[in-house]
Amino acid sequence: MRYQGRISEWKDERGFGFITPNGGGPKVFLHISSFSRRARRPVVGVFVTYELYTDEIGRPKANAAQFVGELKYKSQESNPIIFIIFTILLVMFVAYIAFVRISHPGSTVTASVYKIFSAREALRSNPQFQCEPEKSSCSRMSSCAEALFHQERCDVSNMDGDRDGIPCEQQWCK
Repeated sequence: MRYQGRISEWKDERGFGFITPNGGGPKVFLHISSFSRRARRPVVGVFVTYELYTDEIGRPKANAAQFVGELKYKSQESNPIIFIIFTILLVMFVAYIAFVRISHPGSTVTASVYKIFSAREALRSNPQFQCEPEKSSCSRMSSCAEALFHQERCDVSNMDGDRDGIPCEQQWCK
């Protein structure tokens, strides 16, 4: 159960004070560590909400304190599975970009992202391409997908003039 009160005493240098409950009753001890989110320093006169518990000798103490009007903070610990999945996906994406950049040393991050999404889809949707010795320049290609196929699978590297990882930018892969 949450209670509300006003901070009636606060010793900033020691990090604690007391709350006078709205409904009356004994003052409640408040420690700085009782705040679930420390967005600002507590000061005398400010309203707070808190959960109440008693220590081992029966004194009332505040726990999970929040300033009135402050949105409830939802920490990452409250739903760790989403945080873990997001982190794994982010690490996999960064690792894949690093792999593309390492396998194509002149490739920029933009080119790597382009190849990951656009060009890879073009390769999957055009299985008819085959490595042919006469297809060694951009003028002999019929599409960006074909140029990328020859660069990636047939080791034709002279079609990438600016060494950014995207072949035939003047003719096909604009």
